[in-house]
Amino acid sequence: MRDLMLRLSTDRAAASAELVALGAEAVAPLIAELLDEASPVDWGDAGSVLRTIGRPAFAPLAEAIATAPTDETRRRCGWAFVGFSEELLDDYIAALSHPSAYVREDAALGIQYRGEKGMPAAPALLTLLDDPDEDVRQRAVWAFAELGEAALPHLRRVRAQGPGRRRAAALRALAEAGGFEALSPADQAAIERLIRVKLTDEPIEGETPCGPWLALPTGDQTAVLEALDLSSPRPATMRLGQAAAESATHRSGSRRRTVAFVSPRLDGWTLVFGPWSQRWEKEPDAVRELSARFGQAQAYWYDAQTGDSGWTVAERGEIIRHYSEYEPVVGERLPVEQTMLLPNEIYDVPAEEWERDQPEVCDALVVAAALSVSPAALGPSTDVRGHGVLALTRAGREFGLPTGALPI
Repeated sequence: MRDLMLRLSTDRAAASAELVALGAEAVAPLIAELLDEASPVDWGDAGSVLRTIGRPAFAPLAEAIATAPTDETRRRCGWAFVGFSEELLDDYIAALSHPSAYVREDAALGIQYRGEKGMPAAPALLTLLDDPDEDVRQRAVWAFAELGEAALPHLRRVRAQGPGRRRAAALRALAEAGGFEALSPADQAAIERLIRVKLTDEPIEGETPCGPWLALPTGDQTAVLEALDLSSPRPATMRLGQAAAESATHRSGSRRRTVAFVSPRLDGWTLVFGPWSQRWEKEPDAVRELSARFGQAQAYWYDAQTGDSGWTVAERGEIIRHYSEYEPVVGERLPVEQTMLLPNEIYDVPAEEWERDQPEVCDALVVAAALSVSPAALGPSTDVRGHGVLALTRAGREFGLPTGALPI
């Protein structure tokens, strides 16, 4: 058996077929490979074979998840476990009541991966909304988001009838599955009241953005909405607005790029987070036109995960500077860029020089702080006038608000 598994790395197709043919007999040795971090057998290959074997591997994998000696081996076993076909949906449903929280969470993830085909699991998933384990509760919420609109009546029933300990998680699941429109009028009104209350004394805190934003030297929110073709503005806290805009930027599907957040006036500038332009492929042109209207316009991009940066600066209808790691650069270096490396220049610095001198790198946050307002540098000293609003883009008018449970 060991020789057969070692052949997975040299003759994968044939060895996999032989192991699958052995069925239950191969399950324990394959799981042993997953539980051995020093094994020369590729754990992904072993996990794929277990998935193909199917039901005979289900319960043994659940036990391996529950008793795995390390986080890494539990992750490997979990990867194999969540990949069974929808034919094992009943097994996943039964595993939702397993004594191990790790197994319950992975069972919910297996159902989540089934998408709408996992809908028969909805009644059982409801029991996880008040699970004693926080990670299990959150996974149940995410699973409901993938079941489709058919799951909404189940969640609405919990919101209306309880049990009470499940109601809060049901609200989050409704937001994840159907967005604001899926909530009852009473829940919508309660959320809007909470937003209004928080806006009366909202603390302004710096937050590193992940995505695009625009800076305009104005406090005329109405003019900004009109210039960007944004509509149906709703009051929103900075925390809510930035989270919603980031979600709309990174989400896939029809509800992508559906909302933008227009900030209050911050030290004389209005920031617009999220998909502020419908002409992404011609963004410098959009910035140029906005600068003709407002005197100046600055567009930024920052990826909080990778550190990727870009910026476009325009004045009175002319592009002064456009920097991107992936496009032709326009204009001379800005004063703030003069003494620092640009992101694409760091790769040209020898490692020993980097270690010795620790050169500063210019990114979108640095440029924004020098030219207007950096979202990461906001704080108690920021002069704030008015409040922010979430507004629909052209895509939002067609498809509605993005789904998702967002912080307020």
